[in-house]
Amino acid sequence: MDRETKENPILEPEQENPEQAGQRQSFPGLRRALKKAYQRFEAARARFVAGRNAFCRTLRSAFDSVAAFFLKIWAVIGPPCKKVAHAVAVAAKAVWKVLGPLLKKLWQWMKPGLLFLGNKIKAGAAYLAARFKALNKPMQIGIGAVSGSLVLLIIALMISSHVSRTALLAAEATPSGDSTLPVVSETQGPTLPPASPTPIPEPLQDKVLKKGDDSPTIAIVQTRLMELGYMDSDEPTEHFGSITEAALMRFQRHNDLNADGHLGEGTWLLLMNEGVQICVMQNGDEGDDVESVQTRLYELGYLGKNFITGTYGEKTSAAVADFQKANGIAPDGMVGHETSEVLYSDNVVGNFFSKGEVSDTIAVYQERLKKLGYLANDYKVKGKMDDATITAIRKFQDNNDLTPDGCLGPTTMSAMDAKTAKAFTLKLGMKGSEVKAVQKRLKALGYLTSNGQVNGYFGDVTENAVEEFQRRNGLSADGTVGAKTLEKLNSSSAKKAKVTPKPTVKATAKPKATSKATSKTGGGSKPTSKPGSNATAKPVSTSARGADKLISIAESKIGCPYSRGAKGPNKFDCSGFVYWCMKQAGFSGGYMTSITWRSCTRYPRINSMSQIQRGDILVFKGNSMDSGHVGIYLGGGKMIDASSGAGQVRITTSVLSGNYWKQHFLMAYRIYN
Repeated sequence: MDRETKENPILEPEQENPEQAGQRQSFPGLRRALKKAYQRFEAARARFVAGRNAFCRTLRSAFDSVAAFFLKIWAVIGPPCKKVAHAVAVAAKAVWKVLGPLLKKLWQWMKPGLLFLGNKIKAGAAYLAARFKALNKPMQIGIGAVSGSLVLLIIALMISSHVSRTALLAAEATPSGDSTLPVVSETQGPTLPPASPTPIPEPLQDKVLKKGDDSPTIAIVQTRLMELGYMDSDEPTEHFGSITEAALMRFQRHNDLNADGHLGEGTWLLLMNEGVQICVMQNGDEGDDVESVQTRLYELGYLGKNFITGTYGEKTSAAVADFQKANGIAPDGMVGHETSEVLYSDNVVGNFFSKGEVSDTIAVYQERLKKLGYLANDYKVKGKMDDATITAIRKFQDNNDLTPDGCLGPTTMSAMDAKTAKAFTLKLGMKGSEVKAVQKRLKALGYLTSNGQVNGYFGDVTENAVEEFQRRNGLSADGTVGAKTLEKLNSSSAKKAKVTPKPTVKATAKPKATSKATSKTGGGSKPTSKPGSNATAKPVSTSARGADKLISIAESKIGCPYSRGAKGPNKFDCSGFVYWCMKQAGFSGGYMTSITWRSCTRYPRINSMSQIQRGDILVFKGNSMDSGHVGIYLGGGKMIDASSGAGQVRITTSVLSGNYWKQHFLMAYRIYN
């Protein structure tokens, strides 16, 4: 007894009444045995929880790695697979046109016999039920016993969880000066080593965090909000800004909590619950992301223009459900990950004219497409939505900054009707056989110098060659290939590039002084501003070209606020920021989400972070493959992006030096060559 008291002085309270002393002395062995058993149980439980969490993290990392691997494979085999799937669908539709009526007739012929057979089966089931009626009562008793056992098991698990949490909270509430009971082995040997730390159940310590606060806990909260989809994936920060507040308010509203945007104990515990549902856009939500979805639904013909309000109501929910039905998605009327990605995909199904449909309206816009150069002059207008018309619509949308989905919706029709509608031109960012034909002609005339530059991609090298050709031949030097440029390029009077004589040795004998001077006066790119809140926007350089032009445009927006779903000009999310900057730099093409960027085939792909260069578009995954992030690489380990964690457009310097970006990097795209 004396030895046990010395080892565990905390077992004896400082003051106790005679009744308590009598109870303690009556069962000393039982008391010690129960406490030791409880200690062993808690130690085992802690080890189990730590092991389970480590296993889950490892499993999630493995799943993400496998998903990233298959994503890269799909980027290669995806386009041909889509073509095959489309061909199969077309063939199946053609076969159904022939077999459909025959199958309907066959069904009408077989229907009476099948109904007769069904009635016989029903009668047989009734007979069996009556024959084995005696088994009903034992079966009911068995089902009741199993159900009762399950209920008792659930109650036992709830009690165990409550007891464990109570003990844990009591341990946290113990003053630092008090000692705690050691965990001993069954043989009363040395104490066991401490188990791996488990996730902290309550880091707030009775505090409430709100907008403007700074704390390491906020980084944990942001990471969790990103995992659940309430914030866009990004490197978390320790600052509680407006974006974190808005995300927390949406989480609270979706989970029937008081939506005050404050992080209290109730919000924290629910946020860290493993069973909490991921974010989906639903009734009551508001913001730029809602307005973006509504605008896209309007473009596809599922929602009226008057309902683009930025507030998710019943009309939006019904439009989303109709869109989901048409595109093979479960029609729940809410915008989750799958629905969001299909909205901006290139094979989306619109609610206007479908392939094969005939209409006078289609004929009107076919004439307009011919006039603008997207359909050949010898194309016969029949008012039928055929492959040539869909391809022409895609080209028009690509040239006029619309999503190239091939749907003849209200936005596309309005753009065609406008006086500012852009005629067919080849321009920066385009890819295909038409671009390659232009490059071959430019090489034949000496404006391109190597076979590697004839690659079918309209990059900055091709743009520079076109500008040089236009200046040489008396055309407006805008770097795009329109009807006049194309006509001149293919004519026999097209002037070849000037042949610049090679400099002699004497002429280049003393270049040292000038090279030093240019290096001192900033012959290379200008240094970027420091990251963080001190970064200020820079004016756009009118003389910058290529990647420097894109980066100059991006740097002019430093400090602009982050807003989910916004695409500029004064607020952005990450993919909206990249889209707006590329659009201002002269690139064609529609908007792509951070997930859609992963399967992009328009630009050359870079799979290694060691090969990225200034002007590349960097693509990252989130904590899972369901979320992502994109930014523009500045060189020197720096990236400019619209950051949800920072709440603004900023420059980060940790792309190559920090662990976060290295672990989440998927690929980059070389938009300049």
